[in-house]
Amino acid sequence: MFKKDMKKYVKYTIDSQKDLWTIKKTKNYLYTKAKFGPSKITRIPLKITPNLAFFAGAIIGDGHLKKSKFQLVIELTNYNLLIKLKKICINVFKRSFNFSKEIIRENKKPSKQLIMDSKAIHNLMNQLFEIPIGKKSDIVIVPTMITSASKKIKIAFLKGIMATEGGKRGRGYGLSTASKQLQEGIYLLLKEIGIDASLDQWVHKKYKKTYYGLVFKQDKYNLMGRCRSGQTGDV
Repeated sequence: MFKKDMKKYVKYTIDSQKDLWTIKKTKNYLYTKAKFGPSKITRIPLKITPNLAFFAGAIIGDGHLKKSKFQLVIELTNYNLLIKLKKICINVFKRSFNFSKEIIRENKKPSKQLIMDSKAIHNLMNQLFEIPIGKKSDIVIVPTMITSASKKIKIAFLKGIMATEGGKRGRGYGLSTASKQLQEGIYLLLKEIGIDASLDQWVHKKYKKTYYGLVFKQDKYNLMGRCRSGQTGDV
């Protein structure tokens, strides 16, 4: 990230926390707390780290920012990945959140939710990482702060997306999304790190909705490092 972009990131981060109490500010972190009701102090980084980029990618891929309350929820069948995300919350935000009970649905793998009650993180994901509140599947994008970040940060973000939304597609690896902007943004990030992807789109017969996909050779995935069972290589 260039120096001017770093200054912009710090400003936007601080702005995202304006409606909370600032308990303390250091060179690298902001410590905030909700102004009303019982709340815990949350540590907000003043620079993008690989873990934070991975977390944002995972929330974009499979998370949800609730409308009714300042809560983030991510539901996964991959429990190792959920544990990884919980550890990121502890390491990055100094917050520990709980898992829901196992959710059983007919003809689907059992899943659990990581439920994150935090206005500070909710604001950060919404205002800085441009993740919409509520339904987001067809309007989500690659955040501007990621597109101007270093290669290491871009790779960490891509790992977060691929860990939640990625999978095998034919003889290759890729993903599908309801957002054309996200498809195009990921395509450009992949190209920057040396991965050429093919784009496609189709209409879901049942839902009459257009989906946008991309696919690349599976051996190219090594350019992002390991990402099995929630492990994120150098993240």
